[in-house]
Amino acid sequence: MNIRRVRQENQLLINLVFRLLPVQALIVAMGSINSLVDGVAAARSISPAMIGVIGLYYSLLRILEAVSAVLLGGSAVLCGRYMGRGKIYKTTGIFSLNLSMAFICGAVVTILSLAVPSHMAEWLGADQTLKNGLIPYIQWYAIGILPMLLGQQLASFLQLEHQGKRCYIGITAMILTNIGLDILLVVFLKMDFMGLALATSISNWVYFLILVTYYFSREAQLSFHFSSILWSDFPTLVMIGFPGALLVFCLAARSLVINRVLLIYSGNEGLAAMTVFNMISGLLLALPLGAGAVVRMLTSVNVGEEDKESVILLIRIMYTYVLAATVAVGLAVFLLSRQLAGLFFADPASEVFSITKQFFSIYSVCIPLVLACAVSSNYFQAIGHIWFVNVLSVFDGFLAMVIPALLLAPVLGATGVWLSILIGIVITALLSPIYSILRCKSVPASLSEWLLIPQVFPENGKRFAVTLNHAREISSVAERVQAFCELSHIGHVIASNAALCMEEMALNIFQHGFRGNRRNHSVDLRVIIRDKRVILRIKDNGIPFNPKEFVEMLRENSPYKNIGTRIVHGLASDITYQNLIGLNVLTLVIENY
Repeated sequence: MNIRRVRQENQLLINLVFRLLPVQALIVAMGSINSLVDGVAAARSISPAMIGVIGLYYSLLRILEAVSAVLLGGSAVLCGRYMGRGKIYKTTGIFSLNLSMAFICGAVVTILSLAVPSHMAEWLGADQTLKNGLIPYIQWYAIGILPMLLGQQLASFLQLEHQGKRCYIGITAMILTNIGLDILLVVFLKMDFMGLALATSISNWVYFLILVTYYFSREAQLSFHFSSILWSDFPTLVMIGFPGALLVFCLAARSLVINRVLLIYSGNEGLAAMTVFNMISGLLLALPLGAGAVVRMLTSVNVGEEDKESVILLIRIMYTYVLAATVAVGLAVFLLSRQLAGLFFADPASEVFSITKQFFSIYSVCIPLVLACAVSSNYFQAIGHIWFVNVLSVFDGFLAMVIPALLLAPVLGATGVWLSILIGIVITALLSPIYSILRCKSVPASLSEWLLIPQVFPENGKRFAVTLNHAREISSVAERVQAFCELSHIGHVIASNAALCMEEMALNIFQHGFRGNRRNHSVDLRVIIRDKRVILRIKDNGIPFNPKEFVEMLRENSPYKNIGTRIVHGLASDITYQNLIGLNVLTLVIENY
């Protein structure tokens, strides 16, 4: 590989990172906007101290978020597998299973919220003062739980169907509805927490209805059918989705404990300050958490491609460009800590204003460290070190903060809890380098060793990579693929099959994927030979893959139509597809029996 090509690929990766990062950061930030609106309305129109009501309910929302994460994580992987294999009926089955389980979970919480709100308020840790506000909040929020959970699931499937604009329209409508109803119900009609919860519930319904109407149109590739539900895949779905949701479960448990600690040692003021942070944290942490999602996404693809150079470059980007940006965010939070506190609490002389300002000042130091934790956790998850990711989740989400808080809060009050957050993040950030040292059995001498690259990419495989810029190059590249496979001691038949698969899919991309689009296009091909398998990875920036069209190609009655695609489907033992914001990634595995 020459120097010019290396520089070109490096720039392509940098461009891809900074195309993905704003979108992922926006997804994280959007979750805080409704909470921020509710918090300002509660603090300014009801009572600053009573903002803790929302903080107590936040623990329940964390649990629902974890349930949603399990369903989303497992469904995304299973749908990707089935869609790549052209099994649209199974993709529909997972879609139906996902929505059914989301409905069941939402219905259970809704019924409990309406039937026993007093018991739920006590379970969430409310004292008698906060209980009076929390009970109506639980009851009226209940009517919006089902559309909230279902909307979260539909948003993920709409991305799969390339309907991202509809999601953004739904989010915009939800935010505007919530703001308008908060002003009407809380500020003017003085409905207090009942109005606050009702506004959020109605906005959840608006969001859900905007999303779900797509599935009543003829354009929808997926549809809900009770008879299609793949109940047998539910255990697999949970097993896949649970590791990514463990952190959220731990955060929910941590919220329950920390809320009680603050009420005991700092009163409603401390709980109110923590609630403010929970409301705005999505905005403060959008960049580092979004970066973590990008690391997981791109590392997963690069590992499948056996592209260790891109993995190393990706981590370098995170610890240079993105780290500098998070330091800037942290500095801005420190300088604006007074203004952030004043957004919720108007009286600078009040205790709640003082401890909230102190919290933001201390937390500003944590933001760059959160990036380190997010990058490490998502990287190790992508390379398959799930048990270590689970350890990180338990430490980061619970132990590393709760233990210091229990020790410091009796002495320092709310300040002890704020310091425990910093201590917890430092401990979590140190776990990853300690893990790398233990795995290497020595102090790593390079970034490659810190990332365990020699273990992730053992030198027992062979690789071939090339970029096609024109359709006329396909035949010659197919010959090179076959020659490479045969030189790698792959049998002639398997080598011919690999070359044929590559030729047919590349030709299909140039003929159909690039039609009607004037962008500069290219097809990036990588061939990996490992463990008697030929792995073909074909990446392009053409029209997104349509699974329904693929299935129709395979079902075509005429034996002469789409014969190339049929041959590929028959030769490949596994086909998977992923779309990364404008990049189609198709992976085919051909077994050498």
